[in-house]
Amino acid sequence: MYRSRNYRFLLHCYLFPILLLSFLFLNPPPALSAENYQHEIDSIQSLLKHAKGIEKLNQLSQLIGFYQLVDTVKSFEYFKKVIILTERFNYNNLEFNAFNYLTGKYNGRAQYALSIAVLRKALKFAEDNKLKKAIGFANSAIGRQYLMMNNYNVSEKYQQKALQQFNNIDYEYGIATANERLGVIFMIENKFIKALKYYYQALNINRRLKLKHETGVSLYHIGLTKLYLADYKEAVNYILGSLKIWDELNEVANRWNSNELIGNIYIKLGDYDKALKYHRIALSIRQGVISSGLRHGYKISPDGKLGLAYSYNNIAEVYFDLKHYDSAYYYALKGYRLKTEKNSIASKNDVANSEVNLGNIYCALKKYDSAYLMLNKAAETYKELNNKSSYSEALYGLGVLNVKLKKYATAKSKFFEGLKAAKQVGDRYDVEKGYKHLSDLYAIIKDYKNALKYHALYTAGKDSIINVENQNKIDELQIKFGVDKKEQKIAHQKTIIKQKKKQIFYSILIIILLLVLAIVIIVFIIITKRQKEKILQKENENLQKELELKNKDLVCNVSKIFTKNQVINKVARRLISNSGDFKQTNTKLIREVISELKRSMDETGWREFDIRFARVHENFYSELDKRFPDLTKTERKLCALLKLGMSSKEIAAITMIQSESVDTARSRLRKKLGLSSDDRLFDFLKDL
Repeated sequence: MYRSRNYRFLLHCYLFPILLLSFLFLNPPPALSAENYQHEIDSIQSLLKHAKGIEKLNQLSQLIGFYQLVDTVKSFEYFKKVIILTERFNYNNLEFNAFNYLTGKYNGRAQYALSIAVLRKALKFAEDNKLKKAIGFANSAIGRQYLMMNNYNVSEKYQQKALQQFNNIDYEYGIATANERLGVIFMIENKFIKALKYYYQALNINRRLKLKHETGVSLYHIGLTKLYLADYKEAVNYILGSLKIWDELNEVANRWNSNELIGNIYIKLGDYDKALKYHRIALSIRQGVISSGLRHGYKISPDGKLGLAYSYNNIAEVYFDLKHYDSAYYYALKGYRLKTEKNSIASKNDVANSEVNLGNIYCALKKYDSAYLMLNKAAETYKELNNKSSYSEALYGLGVLNVKLKKYATAKSKFFEGLKAAKQVGDRYDVEKGYKHLSDLYAIIKDYKNALKYHALYTAGKDSIINVENQNKIDELQIKFGVDKKEQKIAHQKTIIKQKKKQIFYSILIIILLLVLAIVIIVFIIITKRQKEKILQKENENLQKELELKNKDLVCNVSKIFTKNQVINKVARRLISNSGDFKQTNTKLIREVISELKRSMDETGWREFDIRFARVHENFYSELDKRFPDLTKTERKLCALLKLGMSSKEIAAITMIQSESVDTARSRLRKKLGLSSDDRLFDFLKDL
């Protein structure tokens, strides 16, 4: 049975997971008019008025796609809004998808040059506005366009630029995206070990970030690469891992694609029952999507029909291996008819693949004429397309057919021609197969020498393939070790950075706490000080009031002395004025009484005043005596009266002297106290 291993199939397998379902299976009813597109745009804009957060960004992203179809200028304006917002709020997949919306129309029409032009415009906008993530995504999107144009060198250059940009800003989602796309480039170039290096890095990041869809894509690509490295069991494990994710996310296109690929791997492992199971699941998913679409008024698209044809051919291949040739023929013929019907988009290579399958089935059913017709047509197509790997398969089929027809010379010619083509493309598996066919043929014609020779070459080839596979396994393990080591190093560096950030955080926190504590203490001190000041002020006010009261009391006391002195003085004057009327014997006595009254007036009154004054102004006399010891008793008394704020007139009245005499006494006192003309005597004594 024909096993298609040309690498166009590999690219086909890669593209399936990222294609939209509507592009694969169903054509919508007649294309929307500009008026209908505007109606859709108006509906989204109406919803947009009330939308918030991620819902709003999703609707803005849809507008990018719709306006691409009617107004590319507006489309780009919405694109700018979306990437600015997604960059600010860190919506990874929405920023990634914005670039897909921007190029959707052009890619759908295979206008890749136009896609690149609009992406370069997006890149310039991102650079001008310093949108670091968008710069990376723009480079990656441009690289993807070049991949679709089969320009792998330029594609790799842009993906490497994207990877460097994402690494510079330590943006893991972007790093995983660029690694995934670099893996695809190297896988298509048949650099499978190198591809695995990038896939493993992408897988580790996607798992760490818990990105389900992206993890599924990485698992799928690793499984696909393992298939081409003939590590079938590992391939099944990885694809099953991706299939589990597609089931959880209900991603229909990826579900059938993974089921189909698992079926192909089980064919390689010789487990045909499991292979049939998975291919039937893939077919039922495809048919279910088509049936659902038809119920909603959609038509089956050419892509959808081609997908069904692939499923039919895969099931036919399994039945062939199970030797159920009638069933194999039924499905192979259904696939072939879909590929050759009018408006089919199947390539010549696709049709030739079905012709090889049918040719081998016809041969098994002993319909040799039909077998020859199919195999010969396929061989001619492959030769025209210069597809030497598939050409060798068709030639081997013709060789087997001629062996059954006992046309051994023709068979040998076909086997040698097929072996030559396999050697030209360096396909070790087809070279090994050619040696096996020749060894079997020589054994049939009893040329045992050559049979042994080609059997030895076949065995050596198998050993060589095993050695290559082992070396690939070693290289893969080394890559895994390198990736793990790199991941550990990154994890260690992140741990150190995290610890440093934590240290900085705690240091800042301690500083803040200390500052807060210092502020609290300062505030407490200020409040306490203010409270003390208020208390002191209150106390001072109270003391001042008390002092004023006492001073008033002293003034009252002085007033009493003044009144008493006035009375005594009046009595003394009257006694003196009437002394002539007294007897001579009493005159002397009266004079003594007058003298005693005046002395009593001075001593008793002022003694009482001094006692009361000293109680109110405790330190006044001691401080006055200490600083001015030369003051007379009269000057000390004058100082006390002045401290009470009494005027010269009031003092004169109390002391029974003239006001001018008080002024003279004040003048002499100023000199003794050392006061200048600018100094007020009252203020000086008040502060003493």
